[in-house]
Amino acid sequence: MNKKIDCRNMACPQPVLETKKALESMDEGILEVLVNAVSSVQNVKRFAANQGLVAEEEKLDNGETIIRIVKGYECSIAPQEDDSDKFLDKVLFIKDDKVGEGELGHILMEGFLKTTLEFNKLPEIIVCVNRGVFLTSKNEKTIEILKEFEKRGVKIYSCGVCMNYYKIPPEELKVGEIGNAYDTMDFLLHKNTISL
Repeated sequence: MNKKIDCRNMACPQPVLETKKALESMDEGILEVLVNAVSSVQNVKRFAANQGLVAEEEKLDNGETIIRIVKGYECSIAPQEDDSDKFLDKVLFIKDDKVGEGELGHILMEGFLKTTLEFNKLPEIIVCVNRGVFLTSKNEKTIEILKEFEKRGVKIYSCGVCMNYYKIPPEELKVGEIGNAYDTMDFLLHKNTISL
């Protein structure tokens, strides 16, 4: 059974939730999800991949995108290398672009991030929300530090709603991916969390 859903103009995380609901109602087939935001494309495709499903996108001339997700057909995926010994079962949840106030707060944030890179095991995921999105888009020093985390396999997500609020377009994200509320809550509920 094939299905189509229209997720245009929906705020995060609604496109992911609608996709989840539609996939749960299908045994097999192709789900077409129509979206018109870059963050929705990334979030829906990442959700599909996390469910072990194949998702392809088709950009339309009007700027919208159709994401086709295949469910219920057998395919074999090559086993991935086990990285579990490289990571702590932790999420680093960053709510601000500084620790404390003023210039000292910025220096402390850079210092904490740099120091964390010195440990043998790193957090598996870094989630930036609220003013934390400036660390991945505006602050050149923290962008370089976070790129080192990414090189070592740490997944980095910046809140799409927060980026919209601070008028940071998707193309200004310099490290990591645009995240969504569904993924963030999934991380926070299933992993140990450290907040900064």
